[in-house]
Amino acid sequence: MARTDSTTEDLVEAPRGFRGQLAHRTGLGIVVLILVAGLAGFLGPRTSTETASAGGWRLTVEHASVTRAGQPAPLHLRVEHPDGFTTPVQIDLCDNLFDHLDFQNWYPNPSAETSSPGRLLYEFDPPSGPVLEVSLDARAAPGQWGGYEHCRATVLVDDAPVVGVEFGVRVVP
Repeated sequence: MARTDSTTEDLVEAPRGFRGQLAHRTGLGIVVLILVAGLAGFLGPRTSTETASAGGWRLTVEHASVTRAGQPAPLHLRVEHPDGFTTPVQIDLCDNLFDHLDFQNWYPNPSAETSSPGRLLYEFDPPSGPVLEVSLDARAAPGQWGGYEHCRATVLVDDAPVVGVEFGVRVVP
């Protein structure tokens, strides 16, 4: 005689209710939406460019607008003046941006740097010609769980501001 020791043979599978179907479809829709956003590049690193002009000066800031921990977070500044540069060029930046970056190096290196509460001031020797280009090699620091940093870059000549640009960097987990 065959003996059955199954504890499930008398159970009847209950049909899914409306709420169960709705929760299943909603969850599946969210997963598909995240997948499509990732494939379209909306969740990965992105850069943006901000430009401002004033009094014959032009400042262009190319920056990481969205990045992740350990990913590149480039910062490229281009200062233009049609008459060229006769004195050192100072670039004033917020220091909170650097709290979230793994700072590598400036190209070219500044000839001087100072700080004040909330600000960093970098001084660059005057270039030959009407354009000064400065690049920061940086990555979003490891262990960042997200956040948004608003920053302002301002060009100063003889300690006087001549043009500034506001920008923001979002670090996503």
